[in-house]
Amino acid sequence: MKILILVLIVFSILILFNFFNKKRHQKKNNNEEKVIDLEKDPKTKEYKPKE
Repeated sequence: MKILILVLIVFSILILFNFFNKKRHQKKNNNEEKVIDLEKDPKTKEYKPKE
């Protein structure tokens, strides 16, 4: 009986870690969409968004 309870606890912890990892990964993907490509203007030597 003790072994069964231990196995259930271990599986529940693994499932929780998996859930939080997926949630964190989804947040990371949302941030990647905001990346802006830049190009250097040869005259002013400043970086401006690509058109």
